[in-house]
Amino acid sequence: MGDRSTRCRRTRTRRLVSVLLSEPAALAAELGPADNLLIVLDFDGTLAPIVDRPDDARPASGAIDALRRLVTRTTVAMLSGRSVDDLLARLPELPVILAGGHGAQIRATDGSVLDLIDVATVTATLDTTQTAVEQVVDDGIGWFVERKPTSLAVHHRLVPESEVDERLPRVRALLEQHNGDEPGFEVVAGKSVLEIRPRSIDKGKALARIADQVPDLTPVMIGDDVTDEDAFRSAIARGGHAIVVSTDDRETTAHARLADPDAVVALLDLLGRAPTAH
Repeated sequence: MGDRSTRCRRTRTRRLVSVLLSEPAALAAELGPADNLLIVLDFDGTLAPIVDRPDDARPASGAIDALRRLVTRTTVAMLSGRSVDDLLARLPELPVILAGGHGAQIRATDGSVLDLIDVATVTATLDTTQTAVEQVVDDGIGWFVERKPTSLAVHHRLVPESEVDERLPRVRALLEQHNGDEPGFEVVAGKSVLEIRPRSIDKGKALARIADQVPDLTPVMIGDDVTDEDAFRSAIARGGHAIVVSTDDRETTAHARLADPDAVVALLDLLGRAPTAH
């Protein structure tokens, strides 16, 4: 992306870069007709504002209408740490691809589901980990342990800072001691959350699998968290675009930056209303 509003400022010490804030209209013009694009979106912090409790998350105002227009033009996919069933409940009756659990399960628009990992192979480790973590945090303030089909997330957004400093290292240690369990796990840190998940699963692999189904479309990945960086790299490797959602001028592999979910909705709306490709 060569527009002055999105030009990268390279750092000498890291491969990541810092990108300037983009205006939705300029970014839409740069991306070109939606008919040529595969639009892939994270949910929390991208299509929906970050909230204190994950269960309270809802798409930003205008998001559903913008998606309804966009899906008449091209392929749209949601790629989230949430489960497919959770996404389906928050995006009802939208013909979009749903990739849940960081890509552990992918639901096509016809309702068919592809499982990229056998839930039975991770259940025992997640059960054991959940029990151990809950023993550490259950008497604390604001902790939320979220069990998903193929991962376990420990949220600490509402936890007092002093308690985070005291207990989070213990939580991380409990999670990391299972990295060697079959089929192999890893611990990833996001916005006020630690999560243990199968090592074979990440958003980059999921984006690649989705993109393989529509090889004529250029992937555009839009996300806000460190777990989206794998998908950013995957999109870029395929000649596509990566857009980070952040008010902070932070380092990222993305090429462009939007401020918040409202700006994402504005971009989607512009892409859905723009003239078709000729």
